[in-house]
Amino acid sequence: MEFRLRNIREDNDLTQEKLAKILGVKHSVIGNWENEKDTIPLERLNTFCNYFQVSMDYVCKLTNSRFTKNTSNKIDRIEIGKRLKRIRKEHNDTQQTIAQIIGIDRSNYSRYELGKNLILTSLLIAFCKHYNISMDFICYETNTSKKESTRKIISV
Repeated sequence: MEFRLRNIREDNDLTQEKLAKILGVKHSVIGNWENEKDTIPLERLNTFCNYFQVSMDYVCKLTNSRFTKNTSNKIDRIEIGKRLKRIRKEHNDTQQTIAQIIGIDRSNYSRYELGKNLILTSLLIAFCKHYNISMDFICYETNTSKKESTRKIISV
């Protein structure tokens, strides 16, 4: 997965050490995310986006627009699960179908829809690419109408 983490941090004249303090992680973790040795967890991505006032879609290279309107201090795994389920059902897909598309088994995907587990960032990106829908819409829809927040993602 390719992210804009380093570019955004450097554009804001922040060191990895300072960003690590902001996100509550070790300096080496920031390096691993920026060098794509590891994927930033959704909750940390949310904190990053709030701090820099950028959209998840922009950070994850799903759009070229920095637009952010619907950020939240907390990620709600239950609400995200409900949105995943609603979008999947709107497309008449089964859990098995989307699980295969994003590369996991159905039982793991089911846990995401039920809100038992928070979906992994990489899997949410795959979900959003498949349905051509915004990560920001999935994570922040509660404060805005669907029409305002369902920006289509760009082709990668």
